[in-house]
Amino acid sequence: MKVSYFKFAAAVSLAFALSGSPFSLGSVQANEALDRLPVLAEVAPEAVNISPHVPNMGEHWANPADLPVGPIYCVIDGRVVCVEYMVDLEALNAGRDFVGLGTGIETPPITHIDIEYKAEGIPPHPVPLYQLHIYFADTQTLAAF
Repeated sequence: MKVSYFKFAAAVSLAFALSGSPFSLGSVQANEALDRLPVLAEVAPEAVNISPHVPNMGEHWANPADLPVGPIYCVIDGRVVCVEYMVDLEALNAGRDFVGLGTGIETPPITHIDIEYKAEGIPPHPVPLYQLHIYFADTQTLAAF
């Protein structure tokens, strides 16, 4: 029986994840990963909480003057795990540029970037938009909280 490399790799990854092997991330490793990230209170003391904890992102904090575009800080246990920007679809369709967006922090190494389309927007900004998330914590660390 011939098994593709991708099926084999997926099966091995799933087996490790389900087994609790050293390849899965425990709470100690997740906390250690967070410890290397910036503290929100130090980088954005004017930020206010704008959402409760969202799985795999944490709470959202921002300076109200920076909304709706951002930066918006995704925070877990007081640490910035990602910086988010929201761009209205209307602005993109109009050809508007978004250059020089600041992060407000000295950026840690980036683990991954997600761009998500929200057809109905998000409260309190109910217009079609894209969210750009720039993550400094890997998906395993984020899933641990």
